[in-house]
Amino acid sequence: MRRVLCAATLAAGLAATGLVLGAHAQVAPFAQRPDEQPASVGALSDMMISILHRHAILWMAGASENWPLADYEARQLRTRFMEAAQVYRNIPVETVAAATKALDELAQAIATTNKAQFAPRFLELTRACNACHVSAGVGFVVIETPRTSPFTNQSFAPAPK
Repeated sequence: MRRVLCAATLAAGLAATGLVLGAHAQVAPFAQRPDEQPASVGALSDMMISILHRHAILWMAGASENWPLADYEARQLRTRFMEAAQVYRNIPVETVAAATKALDELAQAIATTNKAQFAPRFLELTRACNACHVSAGVGFVVIETPRTSPFTNQSFAPAPK
């Protein structure tokens, strides 16, 4: 009887694992935009590293006047901000709102391809990030405008038409 109970428990566990793995193994259609795909929940620090990378790419794209890439990265940032705020409820709502407002204003500069407005609005976004870090007790994490690209394998020039 004990052997049957162990076998049944093992079978149920393997079936549940298969169901869970099967759910995660589904691949989103290629046509689905990456900013519309659900992200797996990870550590907040992992989310922030993703945001840091997107922040740098966004700067490089805007500085290069690659507006489609800048728009894409701004949308990616918005998605990551919202995920972080939903998953980690202790992030102050005010700081998320400030970052979202700064991102909205930056997105407007991107949409109108206004390079003169891009830099100051990017700076406001960066300030909002740093204000969030201070309010979260990690003010020693200071974000700034990138001086060079950390991505030597990506071109930021607009795509040829």
